[in-house]
Amino acid sequence: MENLNELVSSQKSGLQKLWEKIPGIKGYEKLEDRRDTDKIVRENISQRFSEQWTRISAIEKDLAKGMGIVYLSDLESAALKIRQFADRIRTAAYGYAGLSDAVKVDDIALQQLYDYDLYLFDLADSVKEAVDRVEDAAAANDGIDAAIKDLNKVAQECITALNRRAEVKLGTQNS
Repeated sequence: MENLNELVSSQKSGLQKLWEKIPGIKGYEKLEDRRDTDKIVRENISQRFSEQWTRISAIEKDLAKGMGIVYLSDLESAALKIRQFADRIRTAAYGYAGLSDAVKVDDIALQQLYDYDLYLFDLADSVKEAVDRVEDAAAANDGIDAAIKDLNKVAQECITALNRRAEVKLGTQNS
């Protein structure tokens, strides 16, 4: 995460570097860099989940063509959770609150947000693996129900983690 912060910082214009020389502005600029980093991270996480949602849609179409129509309701439930997750993380409030924002995020809470974001990357991998299992089960026409249940479980973990991330942002959770 810090490497991404350094990358954002290295892309500054001369004017931005000049502003950093003014007392009090440097800290603000550093927080703005964190805000930019947070946005990049969230967009990347959202993209990963959107890719899996697209894959699930393709699996649903394949199942609908065959005799797998009985699985569509449960698979659609997982797809909706993943789509909701992708949309919410993409549009979530920044991990850093600006000077005029009502909710301020301190450095400790910001680190907790980073920890949640790292966990969300791990969950993206878990969702991908669960979608792989559904895809394999659908192709083999065996174990589809169990694979979809596992996908729903992982999708719910994503929603829960995102809700907890929001609680950290609002200061209603400490870890």
